[in-house]
Amino acid sequence: MKQTGVKLFLMCAVVALLVQTGLAQTTGTITVTGTTPTAVSVTNASDAALSTTVALGSLTPAAGGGLITGSVQARLRSNKAYTLSAQAAALNLSNPAAADGGSSITLSDIGFGITAVDATGANVATGHTDTIVSLFNYSSGFPAISNGLTPFVAGTNATLNDLTANTQILSGSRISAKGNISTNNNFILLTLGIATLPQYFTPNTGFSTTVTLTIAAP
Repeated sequence: MKQTGVKLFLMCAVVALLVQTGLAQTTGTITVTGTTPTAVSVTNASDAALSTTVALGSLTPAAGGGLITGSVQARLRSNKAYTLSAQAAALNLSNPAAADGGSSITLSDIGFGITAVDATGANVATGHTDTIVSLFNYSSGFPAISNGLTPFVAGTNATLNDLTANTQILSGSRISAKGNISTNNNFILLTLGIATLPQYFTPNTGFSTTVTLTIAAP
């Protein structure tokens, strides 16, 4: 009888334990939060900060002559529609000679614009499009020289003088489908052209200006 009582006690204890286990907390939750902000970037062709110099060299005038040109490539990325603007600082002349009734080189003598846009990367957003502001569109090349004078016509052919204030030069839809700045196929490759014609400008020992590019997502 005593043995039966012990067995009954043990059975009751097991049942009680099972009941307690069934009532215990057996699930939990983890909440993950964050945001995906608007993101745009402009880098050089190696995905580093864009900081380069275009050296036009010594501009010696010659018969007929041709434009002295240079170019810069930049990679643009964005996760929504974007605009690209540019602004040129005042032209700095080092040790200019006396004008003697002549003209010095100015921002108006230096052509500037977009010569190519490549948006063929596999991770460029589907349906992506770009629009070059017409004044800065040099995709067909710089204008021909006809009389040995600056070939850039104000209002038709862009020069650095058109960038004395921050000015939009390009816009487009979302660029990058995914990836980050290390991704090698989610950007548009932009080629910017710079050109000037050597002329009998007032001598100097150097000239320089800095063009600042700014990408934004309006």
